[in-house]
Amino acid sequence: MGSEMCIRDSIEELKDKVGIKKTIKDYGVDEKDFLATLDEMVENAFDDQCTGANPRYPLMSEIKAMYLKAYYGK
Repeated sequence: MGSEMCIRDSIEELKDKVGIKKTIKDYGVDEKDFLATLDEMVENAFDDQCTGANPRYPLMSEIKAMYLKAYYGK
């Protein structure tokens, strides 16, 4: 887990340096609007032709979890 934390910390440091906000919420996206479109975004991501090129095909629940982490920053 040590190298994972180091990579995560490095990414967060780079985001700070270049001015990328930490979460989708930080960009002013309303939570109600985000949650109202979440299922559609998950389905679109799952159906995207590039998704199949991943080393492991994600479950829709995993994609949803990634979106939620990106929104809330957890």
